[in-house]
Amino acid sequence: MKNLRVCADCHMAIKLISKVYDREIVIRDRSRFHHFRGGSCSCKDYW
Repeated sequence: MKNLRVCADCHMAIKLISKVYDREIVIRDRSRFHHFRGGSCSCKDYW
């Protein structure tokens, strides 16, 4: 596991995947956990 931030493209792709597949996806980056649900992220796109 690497200690990196989520890139903008990956962030957008994971939001889309969570909406299309109606799943919650949790990703940890260097500074926080991102909870993707229904096409939105818990960080409100501020990361």
